[in-house]
Amino acid sequence: ATMHRCRRKTFRPSAPEMESKHFMKAILPSPIHAKQIRIPEEFITRFGNELNNVATITVPDGRVWEMELKKCGKEVYFCKKWQEFAEYYCIGYGCYLCFKYEGKSKFSVVIFDITSVEISYPPSTHGEITIKCPSHRKSSKVETIGVQSMSNTASKRAEHAANEFNSSRPHFLSKINKGKNVYVAADFAAKYLKPNVPMKLQNCHGEQWEVFGMLHDVRLSLALQIRRGFSKFQRDNSLSEGDICVFELINEKPVVLNVAMFRAVDYGD
Repeated sequence: ATMHRCRRKTFRPSAPEMESKHFMKAILPSPIHAKQIRIPEEFITRFGNELNNVATITVPDGRVWEMELKKCGKEVYFCKKWQEFAEYYCIGYGCYLCFKYEGKSKFSVVIFDITSVEISYPPSTHGEITIKCPSHRKSSKVETIGVQSMSNTASKRAEHAANEFNSSRPHFLSKINKGKNVYVAADFAAKYLKPNVPMKLQNCHGEQWEVFGMLHDVRLSLALQIRRGFSKFQRDNSLSEGDICVFELINEKPVVLNVAMFRAVDYGD
C-alpha cells in the first residue's frame, strides 16, 4: 500500500542500516498534538520509502496500536487513533516519547512523563479499563522560561527545515510574527504582488483563503505584509507565532500562493 499524499512527491531512498532508527517527540502546548503528531523529516528522509499507510506501534505494556499515517507535502503524521492512544496513556504537555523503528512500518515506543521518568503503564485486563490521569501542575516561572527557550530553538529548527524547501517556482520564506501577519520578500513583492489586491493562500489540501497585501512603514521604508484575512488563515491552519511558512507562487492571475508550513511545535524534539 502507498501512503495518501497531498502533493505528488516521492520519498528518498533508505539510508544504510547503520543510521539511527530512533527519534523522540516532546509534547508541547499545541492543538495539533491532540489529534496527530509529526514524524521528524530526517527520519522520513532515511526510512520513509519503507512506510505503508498504516503503522503499528508496540508499547512496553504489550499492547499493539495500529496508527494511520498521513502525508502532507514533505510532512508525515501519525493520525488516526493517535488521540485515543494519547488519552489512554495520559500523554500531555511535558511528556515525551522515544520511538524506535523496527522495520516494515513497525515501531516500538517508550513513554516518559513530565519528570522524565518512564510512565507506569495501565494494567492489561480483559474487562473494562479505567484510567485516572495524573493532574498537571501549573507552570512555574522557571518552567515558563524553559518553554520559551525550547520554543525559540524549535522555531530555529523549523526555519532550517524551511530553508531546505526546493521549488522551480518563485517562492519566499517568512515567519509568523506577533501581529498575526507575515512580511513578503521585497523582490518577490515588487515582481508579483500589488497592495490591496486580493490573493489566495492555499494549503496542501487545496483549501484556499482570500487575503490582502498591505504596505507597512518599516524603518522609513515601505514593506508589504500579508495582513487582512491572514488571521483567519493562521487560525484555520493552527499556525502560531514563530512558525515558518514558505509561500510558493502557483498562479499569477489571479495570484495564488501555495503555503508549505513548518510549525515550531513539530521541531521541539
